[in-house]
Amino acid sequence: MTAETGHEDATSCDVLVVGGGPAGCSAGVFTARAGLETHIVEHRRSLLRKSAHLENYLGFPDGVRPQTFLEIARDHARTAGCTYETATVESVERTDGDAGRFRAATTDGVIDAAFVLVASWSDCSFLEAVGVETGIEEGGHVPIVEIDDDGRTSVEGIYAAGRLTDQHHQAIVNAGHGAHVALALVRDVRPSYYNDWVVPEGYYEAYDRAVPDGVEAIDHEERERRLERSRRTMRTYFAERPEE
Repeated sequence: MTAETGHEDATSCDVLVVGGGPAGCSAGVFTARAGLETHIVEHRRSLLRKSAHLENYLGFPDGVRPQTFLEIARDHARTAGCTYETATVESVERTDGDAGRFRAATTDGVIDAAFVLVASWSDCSFLEAVGVETGIEEGGHVPIVEIDDDGRTSVEGIYAAGRLTDQHHQAIVNAGHGAHVALALVRDVRPSYYNDWVVPEGYYEAYDRAVPDGVEAIDHEERERRLERSRRTMRTYFAERPEE
């Protein structure tokens, strides 16, 4: 039982990400790598699943199977440190007035979080109880969440990214926006945070600077080890599979 929720078997985290598509997984990678315990809830109805072949995402010159891309994105989020579950968030409430944490009720249980980052589409009715300001997409009829330039909603502690905020529906746009909003959240929590960046050992020392918050410096051997691991990992995703 968590002290904040009072519910048996409740999941507790720093950041609850609602949505496991490009925006949600990208956001989760950045919050988790910044040291925030991140939990992603995904209902497996990503718009990307309607695509026949993803051909305009940078890094895949001949395109990529959408299901493979989503598998890579989910695995990346897990590797970064996110926990992940398939469920639908039904409601979000404050646990203790305006200054409290958030309690999300899902089809599978209860999640307690200090922050909520919404990156799903196209239903935002589960935010009604906390009073998040919403609107209607430009030129359409689907509800969206109103945000500032960095993804903050009208309710402190709740952020939103991607298609739900009327971003263009292209996957790369949503992934980039998810990362942008996640970094805004991280910097709200850790104002000294500089960047999520891996640099060669000695890079900052050469400029007589300390390694900034959020930056990791690695030596040549570690760089080679990570390079080889990345090669092995990517080969597994693009090996021939019977179902394809």
